[in-house]
Amino acid sequence: MRAWTHALRLPAEREVFVSRFNRVLAVLIWAAAAALIVGLLVSVHDVRLLYVVPCALFAFIGWALLWRPRLTVADEGIEVINVTRTVDIPWQALIHVDTKYALTLYTPGHKFPVWSAPAPGTARTLRATRRETTGRVGKPNVADSVRRPGDLLSTESGAAAEVVRRRWLELQQSGAVDSGLADETPVTVRWHIVSLAVLAALAVGTLAALLVA
Repeated sequence: MRAWTHALRLPAEREVFVSRFNRVLAVLIWAAAAALIVGLLVSVHDVRLLYVVPCALFAFIGWALLWRPRLTVADEGIEVINVTRTVDIPWQALIHVDTKYALTLYTPGHKFPVWSAPAPGTARTLRATRRETTGRVGKPNVADSVRRPGDLLSTESGAAAEVVRRRWLELQQSGAVDSGLADETPVTVRWHIVSLAVLAALAVGTLAALLVA
């Protein structure tokens, strides 16, 4: 467990990061949607049943935006599951790691924000800074001159960035990653076609339900 981001260690040194805060929000959304759906199903007015569609839309948004996104760090590369697409980044394609607005992974000509590792706001930055200055957490492995609030280890972006940087450095030092091959190393992007289609269908259904009701 890393700060507000949950890191799960899997076999072969795989680490998975998800946003604990976002997942709590997703559960709250699902609970509210379920309560509304139950209320609508027991209603004697058939027209009200149309509101099940908007409830389903919000529940699906909770899954797609808050629950599903995750970051997987492994020896073979980095997998970023965001809202609309999944990106597989081989280590040899990585050229920079930043945390200005969120953990962002750079490859030649492209940058890929990590939805599950956002940078902290002002309040979170102050709390994270206090944890670091009081010695409750360590300092990130990045030069002070280039450190951002999002690099603090007790933040979602900082915890994930630290693991990415550490694994990247270890693989470089072991010779498993050759420098100078970033331009010719392909990055795989897979769009979430099914999820986007479901989202569009629910959005259209919600609009129709609201117009009819």
